[in-house]
Amino acid sequence: MQADVVNAVDSAPRLILMYHGLSEAGAQPRGADPHYTLPVQAFAAQLDALLAAGCTLGAARDLLDAAPEPAAPCVMLGFDDGDASNHGLAWPRLAARGLAADFFVNPARVGRPGFCDWGELREMAEAGMSIQSHGLTHTYFTHLDATALREELRVSKLQIEAQLGQAVTLLAPPGGRSPRDLVALARSLGYRAVLGSEPGLLGGHDPGQPLPRLALTADHGVDSVLGWVEGGEAAVAPLKRRYRRLALAKRMLGDRGYEHVRALALGLLRARGGGKP
Repeated sequence: MQADVVNAVDSAPRLILMYHGLSEAGAQPRGADPHYTLPVQAFAAQLDALLAAGCTLGAARDLLDAAPEPAAPCVMLGFDDGDASNHGLAWPRLAARGLAADFFVNPARVGRPGFCDWGELREMAEAGMSIQSHGLTHTYFTHLDATALREELRVSKLQIEAQLGQAVTLLAPPGGRSPRDLVALARSLGYRAVLGSEPGLLGGHDPGQPLPRLALTADHGVDSVLGWVEGGEAAVAPLKRRYRRLALAKRMLGDRGYEHVRALALGLLRARGGGKP
C-alpha cells in the first residue's frame, strides 16, 4: 500500500508536518524540548494559513492513500511523543477547524507527568484523532537488537489498540533513528507505513525507506510552512542539507555525545535570546 502512495504522481505537493509540544502564554511544557515547542498561537496561525491557501489538511492515516485534488496541496499533520499539550492545546485547535492529526505515543510513557494519559487519548480517538505508535519506550530503535526491536514495535501496537480500540497502522521512530529494514519489519507486524524524520516531500520516494516529514520548530512561522507548500522541493532543499550535516555529527559523536553538545548549544542560544541549534 505504501508503494502506491509514494509512486503516485501528483499535480500538487504532498507533505507531512511533524510537530511535538505546544506552549501557551510563554509557559514551557514540563519535560518538553524548547526547540521543538511552538506557541499555540503559531500552530493555529499555520492551520489557518494552510486552509486559506486551499490545502487539504488531515491525518496521514486518512490521507496517505486518498486521491488528491488536482490542484490542492495535501498537508498531513502529526505530533510525536504524546506531550500533554497534544490533548490540552493541539486537539481543541484541530477540532475547532474540523481537522484530524496523527499522534504518535509511547505506551510506557502514557500517564506520566507531562504526557497524555489513556483517558485523554481515548477521548481524542473517539473524536476522530489518529493515535499511532512511537515505539513502546521511546528507546532509539538503533540501540536495540533485532529481538528487542521487534518486541518494541509489536507490544506498542498491541497496547495502543487494546486501550483505544483503534487500529494502529503507522509508526514513527523516536528521534528518527531508523535501522536498516525497519520498514519491512514494521509491515510484517501489521503497520502500513513508517514516518521518519528526514525532510522531504512525498512522491518518487523509495518505498523501502521511511516516509519523509518536515519538523516544525519554535523558529518556524506561517511563512516557513507556506514556503514549503508553494516552493516545493527547492524550498525544502536547505532542510535536507541541514539534516545531512546533523546526521554526520550524530555518526561522529554518537547519540550521547551529540545530545550533550546539542544541550549545551541550546542553553547558549536560550541565554542569547534564541536561534536554531
